[in-house]
Amino acid sequence: MNNINDRPSPSIPGPYRSPEQTEAFPLKHSLYRGNGGAGNKVHGLRSLTECCSGSVNKSGTSLRIIVLCFVALTLAVIVALTIQIYYGDYQLVPHGSVATDNPRCSVVGTEILKNGGSAVDAAVASTLCLGVVNPHVTGLGGGGFMIVYSHRNQKVLDVIDFREVAPAYINTSIHTPGSYVGVPGVLRGLAMAHELHGKLPWMDIVMPAVHIARSGFQVPESLFAAKAHLDLNVLFNRRLINWAAPLEAGQHLTLPELAATLELIAAKGPDVFYNGSIARNVLLAVANAGGKMTEQDLAGYQAVRRSALTATFADFSVLVPDLPSGGPALLATLELLSALNSSRGGHGMSPLNIISLANASENVYRRALLGIWGDPNFQDEEYDNDRGKVSLGKLTQSVGSHVAAVDLNDIYVSVVSGLNAWFGSQLLTNDGFILNNALTNFGVGKNSPFPGKRPMSFSTPVIATEKRRICGRRLVLGSADVALAAQLLSHLLVLDMNVTWSVEAPRFHIAHGNNSIFIEDYHVPALSKNAQESLEKYGYHLESLSKPYQSCNIVEKIGDDLTSHSDSRGGGISSRF
Repeated sequence: MNNINDRPSPSIPGPYRSPEQTEAFPLKHSLYRGNGGAGNKVHGLRSLTECCSGSVNKSGTSLRIIVLCFVALTLAVIVALTIQIYYGDYQLVPHGSVATDNPRCSVVGTEILKNGGSAVDAAVASTLCLGVVNPHVTGLGGGGFMIVYSHRNQKVLDVIDFREVAPAYINTSIHTPGSYVGVPGVLRGLAMAHELHGKLPWMDIVMPAVHIARSGFQVPESLFAAKAHLDLNVLFNRRLINWAAPLEAGQHLTLPELAATLELIAAKGPDVFYNGSIARNVLLAVANAGGKMTEQDLAGYQAVRRSALTATFADFSVLVPDLPSGGPALLATLELLSALNSSRGGHGMSPLNIISLANASENVYRRALLGIWGDPNFQDEEYDNDRGKVSLGKLTQSVGSHVAAVDLNDIYVSVVSGLNAWFGSQLLTNDGFILNNALTNFGVGKNSPFPGKRPMSFSTPVIATEKRRICGRRLVLGSADVALAAQLLSHLLVLDMNVTWSVEAPRFHIAHGNNSIFIEDYHVPALSKNAQESLEKYGYHLESLSKPYQSCNIVEKIGDDLTSHSDSRGGGISSRF
């Protein structure tokens, strides 16, 4: 029996009580040494057991001692169990996990799981939470993609496309911030997912975000760093500039306008966003910044259920959404990385591995710029030829936030949502959320702009499962940039790195499709000098990328064991229940 003094110190206190476990609150079976795990914990009963083993001459006295010892032991066990139930952590295998870019949003997800919600419920609640605490990355004014997978049934349950849509009066000759705003899809997409796969009432899913917006939160470092991307030389974004300028990292921030908006959505459902005063304020913000969007554009928006695509990479099945997500681009990148499969294992990326990744990502990026991918509902060849010379922008430096969620029923959910760039269009509505600039992602060919069309995106959620073992390694991840997702999958599946090292490993960003690469110089660990020199020798021009950096979060399950990690780049901590 372990000595009571061998027990670890109590968990670090936080705003949420157990049974939620985060990366700062390790699971009990990993805390306790020895073969017994949590079962070896001692509650100070050793002296009582030894007392019961004593011998006494008189039978009556002996019987009384036995009875007293039994009663004392029973009471001690009851007290110990009561303490454990009220104050201890669960001693069972974790029921589920949520990984996001913010500790509070991860715990919001596991609170939903604890209350009987599904992984979809948890992912929706966490995504809404991120729209509050990371308003520079995602929110009601953005779009995204979700994939829902049932491992027990070995099939994709759903793929939901809530990418932004071009309004009816899109004008490619006008280049103003308002003209880059697509009809937001986040709320329609999350509501569809909840309606199809949710268990808890809609209000229960939305209200955690309301409470955080109203009571306040600490300004994350990412939000503070993103202020460097604000355009200070124009007038259209004065409202956003005035709001963001005083912000400091760690400052307590409340968002009363956004809280009121979310509370209305919680009470009346998603339709209230696309009709009425909220819709009118969206139209006003777009019009004041030189764009044109109508009530019909907003009222007519619908999320779309898509098919999933599957490919094999390093003996894993990789599942992604179809177009207009970055799923096809990711699979094309992985196909070009087949040479990496011959160099399994190791502690990091060799210069050859990095060059292979850079070449594959650059190749796929160029193909995207040529317009080979686009909205699958607009794939008429004659239309493509007629519109092929129009270009609104570049598929570069995509920005988004990722949520990974797993529940007790082995439902895996991955969501990537965002405003497309830091602060999107830099238009802050009167209702407290920022609008996207997704229409800058239109280009040529199949990605040419057209009314009602969705621009191609590099964002993609990902599910990866081991092909040879049903209960083998399963991964829930995603990224706003397929080049980053390809690097993460290479770390995980080719180099066999663990979850934490895979996520925290150095990464690079493809810049403009002209052999330029951005390096995360301010992330620890940074890309090695040897690797940088190899890239330069191969003809790549390296540029330093300033913070904030894109994050990639992950939940992994092997057998019944859950592991999760939130990328330090995003400032999050994952949570397990």
